[in-house]
Amino acid sequence: MRGWHTKRPPPPSAHIVPEVVGLVRGWAAAGGAVLFTRYLNYPGSPYTRILDWHKFQASPEVDIIAELTPYTESSVALDKTIYSLFTEEGSVLVKEHGWENLDFCGVDTESCVTQSAIGAF
Repeated sequence: MRGWHTKRPPPPSAHIVPEVVGLVRGWAAAGGAVLFTRYLNYPGSPYTRILDWHKFQASPEVDIIAELTPYTESSVALDKTIYSLFTEEGSVLVKEHGWENLDFCGVDTESCVTQSAIGAF
């Protein structure tokens, strides 16, 4: 199983998109399960109240990027309001699918990818 954070990276990170797409393509072709995660910031969240950060609340900011949409029908998706995959729903998904070895990839390495890897540990 591979976890992917799918928001559109800013221009300095745009070069990462083809790498992520290549990893998803290869993993899916090998029969691996793919899990897409989307971080959703919500009105009244700590990010809006404390940091006055109001991004990633709606489309198009939370949409899965076009380069990855061909893989969404054969994958699992999880919307979450914290950085980690390991929300209550995410933990249930991992258990239900029997995923024991997790590989993570994404653009927000310092946030969602790191927190999910720590949660898996």
